[in-house]
Amino acid sequence: MLKTGIPFFDKKMAFRTIYIEKAVRLRLDLNNIVVNYENDDYHINIDEINSLIIDDPRCNISLRLLSALCEKGINVIFTDSSHMPIGSLQTLYNHTRAPKKIKLQMSWDKNSQIYLWTEIVKQKIENQIDTLKKKGKLEKVDLIEKMKTEVTLGDLKNKEGLASRVYFKELFGVTFKRFDENIINYAMNYIYQILRSKIAQEIVACGYIPAIGICHKSEFNLYNLADDFIEPFRPICDYYVCDILENTIENYLTSEIKQKIVNILNHNVCFKKASYKIHIVIQFYVQSLFKYLETGDIAHIEFPTLWNM
Repeated sequence: MLKTGIPFFDKKMAFRTIYIEKAVRLRLDLNNIVVNYENDDYHINIDEINSLIIDDPRCNISLRLLSALCEKGINVIFTDSSHMPIGSLQTLYNHTRAPKKIKLQMSWDKNSQIYLWTEIVKQKIENQIDTLKKKGKLEKVDLIEKMKTEVTLGDLKNKEGLASRVYFKELFGVTFKRFDENIINYAMNYIYQILRSKIAQEIVACGYIPAIGICHKSEFNLYNLADDFIEPFRPICDYYVCDILENTIENYLTSEIKQKIVNILNHNVCFKKASYKIHIVIQFYVQSLFKYLETGDIAHIEFPTLWNM
């Protein structure tokens, strides 16, 4: 089954989020992805694709197509046998001056990194507050707002973690635990992984290495920097996950639910006091943080927030 997100034309004409399942083979024909099914074929112009999610480990993909996807800088996500995102295709050379950028990354000012992480934490908590308000979950808002005011430089007291614990129980109920196996966590993990890979793609496109983070430092994590940058987007995704699951009786991610989750990338957020789709904002958000890290000018820092619909 082939499904696409809502079309949106940006300057690169890459506006489609493609979700593919139950396909036999994917191959390249001229400038089109050919999706082979048992009884039919579909052609998709490769220049229209922003993200490609392949949700079938049995599907064969030609090396020629994988090379073309890397050349075009298309975000490609693979799922495992449980149909959860497990990895993505990242191009190695997506910026002509990558060596210079990587050398710069290694010399970023430590104090600037600490300041940026502090601002990221504050914005994440602010977006959590906004999500609760828009969902009418107001009982713990004052407490979380207080936690935000108590965030110190570098968040050494871990107010981010404490605020998240209160936030999730307020949003999903007092019995909710973040890492339990349930449809809410499945849905959040699904969109987080897609967003994470998209942010990592933009980091590479700017010439930097996703593995070298400013707060996340795990030696086993290839996406440390993406995990730093993703934080303000998480509550925004939570808001839309709530919308998607509000009237469902399912206890697992059906194809229909997954398509709705994938389509979160096509929802609008507020960025620089205007409304843009999330997949577009990611690019400019990542660039704004790099401009700050390169120059030390805090005026460059811009964060996404929920759009006031």
